[in-house]
Amino acid sequence: MQDRFRAAFLGLAVGDALGFPVRGVPPAGLRRLPDLADAFAPRPRGRFPQGQGSDETALAVLAAESVAEAGGVDGRRFAARLAAAMEDGQVVQPARAVAAAAERLSRGVPWMSAGEGFGARDASVLSRGLAVGLYEADGRRVARSAGVLTVVTHKDPTCAAACAAFARAVGAVVSGEAASPELLCGKMAASAAEHDPALGEELRHLPRLLSWEVERATELIRRVGVSAAALEEDGGLPEHPWPVLLLGTYAALRLPHDFREAMATVLRWGGEADAAAAVAGALLGAAQGEACLPPRLRRHVLGADRLIAAADALLEARLAREAHPAAG
Repeated sequence: MQDRFRAAFLGLAVGDALGFPVRGVPPAGLRRLPDLADAFAPRPRGRFPQGQGSDETALAVLAAESVAEAGGVDGRRFAARLAAAMEDGQVVQPARAVAAAAERLSRGVPWMSAGEGFGARDASVLSRGLAVGLYEADGRRVARSAGVLTVVTHKDPTCAAACAAFARAVGAVVSGEAASPELLCGKMAASAAEHDPALGEELRHLPRLLSWEVERATELIRRVGVSAAALEEDGGLPEHPWPVLLLGTYAALRLPHDFREAMATVLRWGGEADAAAAVAGALLGAAQGEACLPPRLRRHVLGADRLIAAADALLEARLAREAHPAAG
């Protein structure tokens, strides 16, 4: 279990760091590159070092540390950590909604009121679901806990649904409960539907796409939940959390034993590829442990010590809760 917890965090960070250099890049310029997932790009985005992740990794760690510290999912604790991390510059290139919420938190706005309102939807909500999925052994608690961490920055139920679905997927694979794509997506759908039934329906349909040609399936996925007017002209992966979640999950299900190709399947779309690659990396790591992660990528992802410490602290919190369920 410790190996899987650690690999989930490392897999998320590796996917994020692979995708960070191509965030916002049109897919036309990426599909000619054969080695997108072989190594971290040198000095992505100019001033950042090799192996640097984006806000996806930072938010995943902050969420995990807040849960471990509080001994449960606590919105106030997560909000305090987020505000402090933003002030210290620890969150790299945060989404607009995250930055706006953190600014309100720093002014004393309560954590339940600080988030952006309805219509603010982006994939930055997904990675904090990692902490929820690993901590909440009981799937019935996942949707509520995901909503608590999501509302700190985003009030739209679309975002809570996506975070809950990712959390449920992580919990299912780390515990060995995902015997088939249909079973996994069914569990994800049930948690998502508590916030938005429409995402639940999309997740139930996802396993059908595994038999399609990859290009056709991924082109369809990138349009889910996104209006035609909102689709980027360059054809990249939109920032909406649904296609990001679905593409990352699809890649992990389609290529469960080929980490690099699963990453490449996502990265070739550009746009919000870092968030989708983080989803895929976390699911593959949670399912298989560190052995599935390419050694060179695992060794050179930045902040590995903090990632492992967060994973271990979260596991300790989960075991403590299971040992004393009345206290949780």
